[in-house]
Amino acid sequence: MQPGPEYVWSLVRRLRGGVALAVLAGLTWQASAVLAPLLVRHAMPEEWRCVLAIPAAAPGLSGGAEEAAFADLRPDPERSARIAQIVLTALLPALVERDVAEFGAALTRLQRLVGDAFASAQGGTYHPRAAGLVDALVRHGAAGAGQSSWGPAVYGVVGSEDEGRALARRLAADVGDGGRVHVVPFDNDGARVEVA
Repeated sequence: MQPGPEYVWSLVRRLRGGVALAVLAGLTWQASAVLAPLLVRHAMPEEWRCVLAIPAAAPGLSGGAEEAAFADLRPDPERSARIAQIVLTALLPALVERDVAEFGAALTRLQRLVGDAFASAQGGTYHPRAAGLVDALVRHGAAGAGQSSWGPAVYGVVGSEDEGRALARRLAADVGDGGRVHVVPFDNDGARVEVA
């Protein structure tokens, strides 16, 4: 038997139950920390690009430290309501309308709210090396920006390949020696799971 997408999502949900956003195939949103149905899947516009910046810095939490951080996380109904409001009234409509500026602004607000939830575990809203890079991405022209997982990798969203390349050039000095900047398309095809 070949596992289907629902099997893959059930694994993702079990591993990271409180995470609201995941990009496996376009933009997806799960509404709950329990095994909830997938509410939205929408392809990212083909012309949009992600500028990924990876500074030379110690990685964020993983393994047991990451599990402990999730175990210590306490629900915050007010923050959860703000996150849901941003996703439902700004982020998703902007995606459907292909409005990269509004999508990016909503994404940045969302990333700060999520980061604030984990501030005690990671030493601030973002990984110590990521905070300045998130700000630099926006300052240098990204429509929106955030941290990937626990950092230090960060990303910015732009409306085209040319915008991505220009942003990558402007960001290089901020990333510093030993760091890397990549311009990549979004993967709208999703993950593949093959069982031998």
